[in-house]
Amino acid sequence: MLRLIIVDNEPIIVRGLKQLLTEEAPFELDVYGVHAAEEALKLFGSMRFDIALLDIRMPGMNGLELQARIVEQWPHCKVVFLSGYDDFNYIQTAFRNGGVDYVLKMDGDEAILEAIQKAINELSRASEMSRLIDQAKEKLQQSLSSLQRDYVKQLLHGLGPVKQEKLEELQIGLDASSPSLLLLSRFDSWHPSHTDSDKTLMYYALHNIAGEFWSGCRSFSVMLEANVMVTFVQPSPEEHWLNGRGHWTRFVIGQLEMIQSACKQYLKLPVSFAASNEPVDWNKVYLKYSELKQMMFYGFGQRTEMLLTDVVNRNFSTDSSPLVGDTIIKAQSRLKQLLTSDITMENRLLYDFDELADISRKLTSDHPFLYEMYNGVAYTLLSAINHQPRKEEFPNDWPKKLISLDTHATWEEALDYLRTIIIRLQLLRNQESEAGTHLLVNKLKSYIDSHLDDDLSLVRLAETVYLNPTYLSRLFKMQTGQGISEYTAELRLTKSCDLLKFSKLKVQDIAMKVGFDSATSFGRFFKREMNMTPQEYRDSAAVS
Repeated sequence: MLRLIIVDNEPIIVRGLKQLLTEEAPFELDVYGVHAAEEALKLFGSMRFDIALLDIRMPGMNGLELQARIVEQWPHCKVVFLSGYDDFNYIQTAFRNGGVDYVLKMDGDEAILEAIQKAINELSRASEMSRLIDQAKEKLQQSLSSLQRDYVKQLLHGLGPVKQEKLEELQIGLDASSPSLLLLSRFDSWHPSHTDSDKTLMYYALHNIAGEFWSGCRSFSVMLEANVMVTFVQPSPEEHWLNGRGHWTRFVIGQLEMIQSACKQYLKLPVSFAASNEPVDWNKVYLKYSELKQMMFYGFGQRTEMLLTDVVNRNFSTDSSPLVGDTIIKAQSRLKQLLTSDITMENRLLYDFDELADISRKLTSDHPFLYEMYNGVAYTLLSAINHQPRKEEFPNDWPKKLISLDTHATWEEALDYLRTIIIRLQLLRNQESEAGTHLLVNKLKSYIDSHLDDDLSLVRLAETVYLNPTYLSRLFKMQTGQGISEYTAELRLTKSCDLLKFSKLKVQDIAMKVGFDSATSFGRFFKREMNMTPQEYRDSAAVS
């Protein structure tokens, strides 16, 4: 859904426009309203807006000055100016700066709706992606892609330094002297008709979609496994509006929500993202890759349409010895590279194992391949179990039994044992995913419970748990069955009832304690929920 912000120093105009756009407009928008340019810039710093409805004349920073700041950060945002004055100089400057329209407040609601519809149409045209599949086919150069993939694998497993001449030789348009944002992308589900070639094509289409939204940046993507794409993003040196780490990193991460929506609309597929929140030096890429992979497949691996950055790990970080963790991650990366296997995909691993087991049953019991197969799978599982904190979930004799084929009486018994370990790992990973989500949601609930009288906007709540606001809203509802606003309203009602019933505080004071800026707005909320005024409720509680 497109997001619109109204900026006007007159609260009555902001309220009226919000009501017009949410209740009477022929289109659907996510509408926000603020009363000062500084408030607007704070919101722009934490989330994307597609359309801005700006008052030209405001105290402090005026609408034209605010537009210039917005365009620096979100160049694709469409701006509609509102004014109570038919001033030609303002109109001329507004259009020269790229304003979509200029509307006089006295022109009425219809003129405002027409201007916003014009902005929506321009956004739709700019996002037209019908040519993406054709472009993707042109990028599918199998021989070069294979060499690129092998080189990137070395970098992601810490097996060699990045070299500019090698990047240029492989036509990887990145700068070896500059850090990159690292991004993992995953299509969460496929249509049964999709072949392996179709899936590869869809990932290239995803890369092209991202490139459309990341204007001013250069990026390179490579497919490592059947279901994950790794992308490196750097700012283009000639794009001066992206100067500074904060600008371009916020821009890239802020566009992920739009890329996700475009994939849903044009490719008809849900996609998840896990990204570094800051640029990563090349010599640390293998560590960040392992961390993002852990987030995507372990921490929240059963979720769809995820939007995660690595700051979410602050919710769970307890390791005080990063050097030890780094050594373990590098050792695991080298082991996975050696064994060419990936335990993060238990469902695929189980499917492949069953197919391989069927083939192995056709061999004689002393065939050397059986030892090769058993030891390969066993050491992959051994690495996964060593990474698993809940080793007590496995039988006491698992190390000795797992690493030796001779401990099993028959080949069939050995296969059953390996399969049991795979299923147990899958179960534990699912439980860890649920536990991580529960911890996050409980942390958020605890914050809301203790800050009912503070700012509980979605943006502020998202900051407390380091998540994208849209994804947090979706995750909370998926986990609890109710939206964050519903949960907050329920808590406010419960606390206000208790205070009315058991305290002698004035209604005005109770209103402030549960997060309302006036007794009037509190009274409207309370009557809507309880079908009586706060004073009527207090009187009835006293009688009973």
